[in-house]
Amino acid sequence: MRTLLLSLLLFPKAIFSQNDNSDIQPKLVADQTFKLEGKSEFIYAFAEGDQVQLMVQELTGKAIKTVEFMHFPDHYVYRGYELDTTLQQNIVIEKTGVYLLRFQGKGLGKKVCRFTLHRIPANAETARLNTRVGWDMWSNPNYAVRKRAVQVGKKTDVVSLGGQVTVSASKFYTKKPTNVYQFTLPPNTVQWAYRISVGQATQEARRRDAEKLKTALQTGAVKLMSVQPQTALAAFALGAALDMTVSSAGEDVEYALVDYDNWSKFSSGKEYTSYIQQGSVSVDVQRRYKPLQGTYYFALKSDNWVNDINVSIDIEAVTEVPVFETEIYLEPISGGN
Repeated sequence: MRTLLLSLLLFPKAIFSQNDNSDIQPKLVADQTFKLEGKSEFIYAFAEGDQVQLMVQELTGKAIKTVEFMHFPDHYVYRGYELDTTLQQNIVIEKTGVYLLRFQGKGLGKKVCRFTLHRIPANAETARLNTRVGWDMWSNPNYAVRKRAVQVGKKTDVVSLGGQVTVSASKFYTKKPTNVYQFTLPPNTVQWAYRISVGQATQEARRRDAEKLKTALQTGAVKLMSVQPQTALAAFALGAALDMTVSSAGEDVEYALVDYDNWSKFSSGKEYTSYIQQGSVSVDVQRRYKPLQGTYYFALKSDNWVNDINVSIDIEAVTEVPVFETEIYLEPISGGN
């Protein structure tokens, strides 16, 4: 059977060009099956340097009179005649703009056609071209090429915070047995975890949790995560199902997660409101989904009458930073370009 009886080879822009973009995969623009009666037209946007791969099939064994690809409205880039099976054509786009793919039938019989359009962008900048033309080009043929930032994903990271504070003993009511640890959550925090531990229990808890993470990774109990956690607490903050070490044995502390006003109330012994409050803990670990932004305080209180206690606070905050890229798109305008 005939694939193409006649194709006008006088259009150099329809010849495949070997640009240095072999590492960019073809992007699907359209995959369309339609009934052809008379004339059918499809409009898309393409960018300068695009290599467009056009494939056309006539599925009923009847001939298509013409297949035309043109820079809108009438600047021909490719023209093919008398197609009755399959056409494959590579086209190089010389100018960013609107392009028209037109089919014209032959005879009175209905035809069922299918075409696909793929594009290989010339470079990373034009790769994010929006190929959709969202308005009636025949009513308003004027347009401008614009650029805008669009979010294409998120970059996940883990930010470590932490420190140590000393909480005084009451010394038989001669000192205030309270202190505070202030911290600010990094921007774009989506969840976080903390460990509060007292004295020598800190190093033991960190060691035991590190062993638990190592075992979980070796046995596959913890799946690979988007970020490689540096500590067990970081893995826990990312959502890993780890049985983190907690304890109420030995030296202990009462704590509450509060804002500044409620820290003042806590310090004064007044009634306060907290996000979480725990009493008499030697080691405590929690994962938090709120608060997620701002400055907060771990209000700490000791019930030791004689000896001061050292309290360590470890915080791992999971952040998701939006990633933006530049998108090229076409926008209709009134009047001339």
